Amino acid sequence: MKLKKLAAAGAVLGVAVAGFGAAAPASADPVTDGYVIVGSDTLQDAVGALANGFKNGSSTVRTLGLGKVVASWDAFAPGVAGGIGTIQTKAVGPVYPRPSGSGNGKAALIASYTGNPWVIPTTNSLYNNVGLAGSYQISGQVDASRSSSEASVNTNGAYQYLPFGQDAVSYAFKAGANVDSASLSYVQSLTTAQLNAIYASSTNTTIPGGNSDVIVPRLPQNGSGTRSFWLTAIGSPTLGAAANGSATTLPENNGTVLAPASDEIWIIPFSVASYIAQANGVTASNTTSGISLGSPNGVTPISGTAPNLAGVNTFYNGSYGRTTYIVVPWARITPSESAYDAGLAAALNPSSTSSLTYWGSSSLPSTSKAVKIKFGFQEPANPGYRAN
Repeated sequence: MKLKKLAAAGAVLGVAVAGFGAAAPASADPVTDGYVIVGSDTLQDAVGALANGFKNGSSTVRTLGLGKVVASWDAFAPGVAGGIGTIQTKAVGPVYPRPSGSGNGKAALIASYTGNPWVIPTTNSLYNNVGLAGSYQISGQVDASRSSSEASVNTNGAYQYLPFGQDAVSYAFKAGANVDSASLSYVQSLTTAQLNAIYASSTNTTIPGGNSDVIVPRLPQNGSGTRSFWLTAIGSPTLGAAANGSATTLPENNGTVLAPASDEIWIIPFSVASYIAQANGVTASNTTSGISLGSPNGVTPISGTAPNLAGVNTFYNGSYGRTTYIVVPWARITPSESAYDAGLAAALNPSSTSSLTYWGSSSLPSTSKAVKIKFGFQEPANPGYRAN
């Protein structure tokens, strides 16, 4: 499915948000009697900034309203085995694994809304490797999820996808010792066909004229929206052994996972918005030191220099561009439904200048739109829609 042009989200909405963190329950993660958002790494910094209140010039932008806060949990926690660990999102709720990535965030949201258990299979290595595969009852513990993945449109779907902002995906790369300058030039601008072949290869790809330098492909964790989007964008290759596709548990948008040996250049898909936000210094941590963003098919994804990097519109709206979303149960933001929650609907009102989904006409520093632009996002290209 490929959606075009921004349109109305198809739900009546109407502002709230605060708090966010990044560790296990005993650490800095919030516990709230308000609304809980989990999921995609790509959106977490911008959502967290709006939740906590972001100082934007002389304005502090914070999404608040109707007396309740919204708390956002990061996809990965520093200092925890595998970056996962367990979280407790509600004061009287259960402890359960951190929903990391778009897919896991959506799965947790569905379990929370339907009351069915969240079943994490042993095939999900991200959780199984740290002993957290299993079945968890988390009814009422998650209110919305961050998603960098699309879903199939269903006009009667139970979930509303609300556009958060336009992002794009490129590849980050890092060179080890003794890499030839010609190899760096080659990797800077790989074509879609070349990327497809690199990820389909059973062995690391030898760079032509690179004195035996090789490209080592890497992927983020299973359940990552960036991972699934990237593989689709490069032609859905059957993953070769070089990409380590079935076993990887690498966190997305984290430059520190690139660890090339001598004569190696490692590459991994990377959110352009996340790269911009980190390099511009508006995030809590910056993992972009020592890495560069490639230019697929020769199209540069960013312009300017830090701390004033910006996304290139033609790249964001080309084949490597994607709309990101906040996913919420449709009935909870629709006034005619018995499950309607006015506070949650208020937090996601696209007409409110301080809501998570605002992309209206005002670009004043006091708007959430202005904050999202600082975090590397642009106006969404695709509309909201319902899905299951």
